[in-house]
Amino acid sequence: MAKNFSFDNAAFHFMRTDGSGGFLLKFLIAYLLVSAVFTALNFGIQAMLFGSLNGLAEQKASGRLAPGQFGAIGLYYLLLMAIGAVFWAVFEACVQRRYVLDADFSIRFGGDELRLLVVGLLWLLFFIAAYIGLGILMVIAVAPIAATNANPGFAGLIIFPLTIGGLIIWAWLATKLSAASALTIRDQKIKFIDSWGATRRRFWPLFGAYLILAIIVLFIYFALMGVLLAAVFGAGLNFSDPTALAMMSNPQSMGIMFIVFFLIMSGVQALFLYIWAGPAALIAKTDPRGGGMPNVADEFA
Repeated sequence: MAKNFSFDNAAFHFMRTDGSGGFLLKFLIAYLLVSAVFTALNFGIQAMLFGSLNGLAEQKASGRLAPGQFGAIGLYYLLLMAIGAVFWAVFEACVQRRYVLDADFSIRFGGDELRLLVVGLLWLLFFIAAYIGLGILMVIAVAPIAATNANPGFAGLIIFPLTIGGLIIWAWLATKLSAASALTIRDQKIKFIDSWGATRRRFWPLFGAYLILAIIVLFIYFALMGVLLAAVFGAGLNFSDPTALAMMSNPQSMGIMFIVFFLIMSGVQALFLYIWAGPAALIAKTDPRGGGMPNVADEFA
């Protein structure tokens, strides 16, 4: 187990945590099963509201959408967002209980999950505010150029550094607030801004940990996709060949490919969620203000 906070311990906390064995396997299986239920529910909602997604696309393209269907589309996306939020809260709470409280594997919907839904809503508001703020800055910067009919190239010269600067500021703020879920699970109270104090003087190791984890996950994802593509082409599927094209148009073949792709994507998402929660959990467990591991405040004094 990682006893103190460092770049190394934060990045690889998912490999150095206490708790019962077999957690990751149970987590992956549960994630895949619930993802399958969620996907089936998604298709069921589509069928109930629109008959089929293809039918909806055809109606959109031909401009034949009835006025009442716009409300159905809005309801569909609201339901999708609500289900997705609950899905995230359930699995985020599960993995943070593992990391922060050394708890056994458990999937449920209770107080922890409700509090994380509020944290997730605060994250959404944060992203919206950041997006709007960057947009306002760009408008303010570009407006004088547009008003004077200057060379549009000047606008690009301004927008590019503003975009880069905005992304840097966003990454800094997101890293500073990244421990919100872990602190909420630890204290069983909604914590968001409190993450700012928990990450004080530990920004760069934390940011580096997230950066290396993102690289690891992307490497795993592309490696798996490479294996899948190698298997497809290794099986002799030449997409310029009529036989191969007929196979690709076969519903059973497409169904099998969809299932394989779904399992790969869901597995990568589950693994990403599991390892991504590690640095934030270590922040909460080594909080120099107290509330983490025993005597941690003395260790960082």
